[in-house]
Amino acid sequence: MSEKLYQIISEVFNIEIGKIDETTSPESLEQWDSFNFYVLLNEIEKEFNIKFDIDETLEIKKIGDFKVLLQKRGIEWK
Repeated sequence: MSEKLYQIISEVFNIEIGKIDETTSPESLEQWDSFNFYVLLNEIEKEFNIKFDIDETLEIKKIGDFKVLLQKRGIEWK
């Protein structure tokens, strides 16, 4: 699943997958603005068939935070 998450991030932010890791954040990625963040949320919700609540979205400060939230939903990483 990690690969699929990184693929979505790559497509939304239009960057190479190799430039993405768990520490990638708005501070390290110029393309991560408020609009693209919500596009990313939407794409992840569609792909994994989940819905983030507002409190969860406020917790997301880096890519690793998406992984934590998805794991809480029972999505396992390989």
